[in-house]
Amino acid sequence: MSLIAVYLCSLSVISVVEAGTVQVAISPPWTIILTGLAGDGAKTTQQVAVDVPDVVAVRDEQHGIVPVWDPKVAGIFRGALLQQMATAECSAAGTLVSGTVRIKSGTGAAPVFKEGKDYALDPFWGRFGRMEISSIPEGKAVYADYSYAKQRLDSIVLDASGKAAVRRGTPAMGVVLPPELQPGDRPVVNVWIPGPIEALSEENLFPVTPNLAPALPASSDAAEKLLPNTLRKLRSGDPLTLVAWGDSVTNMGVYQVQFVARLKERFPKAKINLTTAAWGGRGSRDYLQAPAGGEKDFVRDVLDPKPDLVVMEWVNDAYLDEVGVQSHYGGILSRLRGVGAEVIILTPHLVRPDWMDMKTLKFDEDPRPYVKGLRRFAAENNVALADASKLWCQAWRRGLPYIAYLENSINHPDVRGHALFTQALMGLFPEK
Repeated sequence: MSLIAVYLCSLSVISVVEAGTVQVAISPPWTIILTGLAGDGAKTTQQVAVDVPDVVAVRDEQHGIVPVWDPKVAGIFRGALLQQMATAECSAAGTLVSGTVRIKSGTGAAPVFKEGKDYALDPFWGRFGRMEISSIPEGKAVYADYSYAKQRLDSIVLDASGKAAVRRGTPAMGVVLPPELQPGDRPVVNVWIPGPIEALSEENLFPVTPNLAPALPASSDAAEKLLPNTLRKLRSGDPLTLVAWGDSVTNMGVYQVQFVARLKERFPKAKINLTTAAWGGRGSRDYLQAPAGGEKDFVRDVLDPKPDLVVMEWVNDAYLDEVGVQSHYGGILSRLRGVGAEVIILTPHLVRPDWMDMKTLKFDEDPRPYVKGLRRFAAENNVALADASKLWCQAWRRGLPYIAYLENSINHPDVRGHALFTQALMGLFPEK
């Protein structure tokens, strides 16, 4: 059987699917051209049109209280949010259509306030606030007109007859799902529409690589070597105390519940007592340094339950470099092992690319020194490592921009993202 080598605009290979050789190129602004070989070896060319972004015009959106603009506050929290750009917790950054914001004193054709004089605007985050000296009265409602573009993920497929077609995804904000395929469809490349882009580029195309080798094994003997007490209790049915310790991602309470359910499926005798100790917006150092008896208390919450197993998830520790990981996590490991706990370090998911000093959503290796430090620390200290980061980095080769897994478009995974954590955790354990 022949293979289809799928190419981007430069015709460099981005994917391989079954049939004949197909080249995928962009004819600006919104046309995708597929060139390949028919069954008789003849060259064939097909083209499909991708829909432009779905722009929504908002009129007379009421804002009852407009806070004073504070440039020192982080962009995701500064000022008032243009409401229809909201995601789970903040806004779908970059979806505002440039030049469309009008802040008014009333509805319809009411007088318009002046940007830079009466109010300040952060167009990236879709937030605005009153200037200290402003024509906007304190405590008085204002009304906003603006336009934004929803996010969308389309699929370019070869249907059952070999004809190229576009399967259009559902426009959304934050959690963006791929479209449903039809029987016989063979996906070639997905098209990511992140907001109000003017034309497609290579950055919008995500290959769908069939038969892609998994980034991590579905099961392994790691637990036999690194988590022997945990594995023994799972197999025997002796009570197992598991503490999930982390930040806001752990506080969501998703991956650890999935993990326990999967463990019970694999080890039917397992009796697991799950406790979550998590602190949103903070790092592990904050938890360690919190005063005893307070809302967060490391000894009470993590050590006193006498855990058999502690799963550590700390994306908020990503400020640490490789050296910092070794010193800081060395102290944590000593305290956990001091109460007899076995430990799994869960490498973090990917966050907004600009927060990782990246300009693309497509890369195979996690760029953060923190993740490199975790891998080194686990290897040097015989600690089990559930390397979820590798699964997140592989998402783009499966045709999925990882940011579509973030329910707030920034740093909080949706259910699919949590499932990647669970997959990485389960890969440490044998089949039975």
